Amino acid sequence: MFANSPDTFASGSAAPLDAGALTRDLHLLGGGWRIAAGAQPPGALLQGSVHTEELRPGLVLYRTAVRDLHSLRTSNLLHPGLKLCMLLQGSSELGYGSRRFALGPQAEHGAAVLVNLAEPDRFVRQWRRGRSEHKVTLTLRPEWFGDAGLEDAGIDAFRREHLAVAPWRPSPRALALAGQLASPPPLTAGLQRLWLESRCLDLAGEALGAVSRAAPPAPAPGLDTRGLRRLRALRDFLDSGAADGMGLAEIARHAGMSAAHLQRHFPRVAGTTVIDYLRGRRLQAAHAALERGEADVAAAALLAGYRSPANFATAFRRRFGVTPRQVRPSW
Repeated sequence: MFANSPDTFASGSAAPLDAGALTRDLHLLGGGWRIAAGAQPPGALLQGSVHTEELRPGLVLYRTAVRDLHSLRTSNLLHPGLKLCMLLQGSSELGYGSRRFALGPQAEHGAAVLVNLAEPDRFVRQWRRGRSEHKVTLTLRPEWFGDAGLEDAGIDAFRREHLAVAPWRPSPRALALAGQLASPPPLTAGLQRLWLESRCLDLAGEALGAVSRAAPPAPAPGLDTRGLRRLRALRDFLDSGAADGMGLAEIARHAGMSAAHLQRHFPRVAGTTVIDYLRGRRLQAAHAALERGEADVAAAALLAGYRSPANFATAFRRRFGVTPRQVRPSW
């Protein structure tokens, strides 16, 4: 599924990168980079290359070919915009706001994710010492959409929904384009910018086409604008962790609606049922407990609501692309 692209580390061209090199052009995407978990080590944080370039107002290309030299978690604030992230080699664990994604050959989201930030929010990346990540991320900010003159109800609805995720899986051609973006030809600066932009626009066209085709249907009977607001508030309540010990009936009472109504309409704001959404949250909590060394696999399984560690391991690998033992520190 991954595009063919050169191995930066095999070629011996990888360079050490400190925090300054990592955040040099971060203003094009946001700011406020910080280490969210773990102590900042001295010297190099990564080995490889990181490039951030604004090809035209609101169209930003971010390319990485790196190997983590430490295990930690970083975070930075992002401007609003549509994020098209494609993994070419290795694996990646990242998050936008409250949404978490694992990218890799066996991961739930495969090699790509397309998510919208309707407002500023934080980006989170989990680092794992020795892990390689080769990816490209295309950002389409509001000013780019304004200049593009797109008139599409489905795209407009998607862009209004904060942390909306599109059901997009890149075609083989899109993966090939991403591979080309990762290794552009040696051209003069102006020609290379044009070359990069043309491929970015091809990728954006495919991804936005998927968004348009997946436009949500008209509001279902019995669900008005007020109902949508209540469901979004309930989603935020579930994200807070306050409902982790609650059953469906109790959650429905908290939301002020019947369980049947909740089951029928909740997927409109979360893309899945209440139970599946809570299961994902509990798996995320188990992941965090393992990562911090606060639980062994058996305890993490109970935290996630699984009596069987084997079933937990299967669900964990399906969601994150790694086993629970690979996440837990070895010390």
